[in-house]
Amino acid sequence: MAARWRPAVGTLASFAALIAVGTVVLWLPVSAAREPLAFVDALFLATSAVCVTGLTPIDPGRDLSPLGQGFLLLLIQLGGLGYMTVAAFVAVALRRRLSAEQRAIVGLLHGDWWDARQIVRHVIGFTFLAEALGALALFIALDRYELPWTTQLWFSVFHSVSAFCNAGLDVFGAVGAERGWGGSLQPFARDPLVLLPIAALIGAGGLGFLVVAEIADRVRQRRFRWSVHLRVVVTVNAILWCGGALLLWLFEASNLATLGQQPLPVQILNAFFHAVAARTAGFAAVPIGEMTATSLWLLCLLMFIGASPGGTGGGIKTTTAAVLAAAAWAGAVGYDQVVLFRRSVPNEQLAKALALTLLAAHTVGGTTLLLCLTEQALLQSNTPYTFLDLLFEAVSAFGTVGLSTGVTPALSGWGKLLLVATMFVGRIGLLTVIVAVAGRPTRTVRFAREEVLIG
Repeated sequence: MAARWRPAVGTLASFAALIAVGTVVLWLPVSAAREPLAFVDALFLATSAVCVTGLTPIDPGRDLSPLGQGFLLLLIQLGGLGYMTVAAFVAVALRRRLSAEQRAIVGLLHGDWWDARQIVRHVIGFTFLAEALGALALFIALDRYELPWTTQLWFSVFHSVSAFCNAGLDVFGAVGAERGWGGSLQPFARDPLVLLPIAALIGAGGLGFLVVAEIADRVRQRRFRWSVHLRVVVTVNAILWCGGALLLWLFEASNLATLGQQPLPVQILNAFFHAVAARTAGFAAVPIGEMTATSLWLLCLLMFIGASPGGTGGGIKTTTAAVLAAAAWAGAVGYDQVVLFRRSVPNEQLAKALALTLLAAHTVGGTTLLLCLTEQALLQSNTPYTFLDLLFEAVSAFGTVGLSTGVTPALSGWGKLLLVATMFVGRIGLLTVIVAVAGRPTRTVRFAREEVLIG
């Protein structure tokens, strides 16, 4: 138990410490463009950045000073990589040996298939390469918007990092207010040169570092037989991206407030972009609050599934969804084992996937229920917000996505604290939190088996 408990506690403590430092710095007057942030808003924003969620009670582009925005970007980068991953990289760069706990924490964050040093090198190298290429693409794309070159460069770097780390936070606010732009990426809804690089960054960050590393390793060694994990991740992502885009287009094509007034190519572009963003990042090129209820439920499903293991996003993960789908199929047709790509899934992994999904559903349900209690005045007042808005926000927080119907700034202090806790649990992982808090006792007693009726 201790071997598993210590890295779990280390992971939880490192993220909590980073959030605490971020809260204090964002709370300082020097981080604010105008009035200092309220403490609960500073805590919320720091948690959202470190947990790479994207929900925010303020407009970072208008309410934060350049120093505050720079520190926010640092929190996003450290949160996306994992603070202990950065610490391990420093140790590797200085040619120091990684401690056993460091190796365990890196494995817990990014997967434990390979040596921790190799994971760290792949993670850091791929991250900075992807972010640099993304920043270059965005810098070129933003050239047509006649921004000062310093602003253009800052926007390119910030949003490249925010996209790859799946944070979804933006700093267009001040410029957007001057030019009458909408929120998030709405000014670029018709611009594929902006949306496609950001979608590519979101996808690369959400796939998982080990997936990209395995692909690179296979290509380098000219071995093109993929592991089952790689096949599952690529297949499920392709289904969710393409299937989600098709359904979103069908649900929103006649909605004049979102896609209805756009030409067909722009409709397809935006449907695909939001199918990608809904899985892990909170960027939005159309007003989410104006979407149909059917689309919001679809986005909830995509956000709940989330990214892939080892990636920068949250959710129950694509592999969990695949295992559960395979288990459902096996149970329906009477197979005695769960099979993925001609490989059987161990019962331990099936039990873990089921436990994770049930715990996640209970977390989202519990958060939504508590939000209904804390936000009774909001729901009963003359506002457009409903139960679905609170559910959407809870799923977005747990999946560390950041898409919002706009209700976050209107939440009470208790409501914001609920989402802070949900974002933290969603980023660290439910099983990690449970192991860290309760430990992992080993059961030594085996009980007699007896069947129960199902269905």
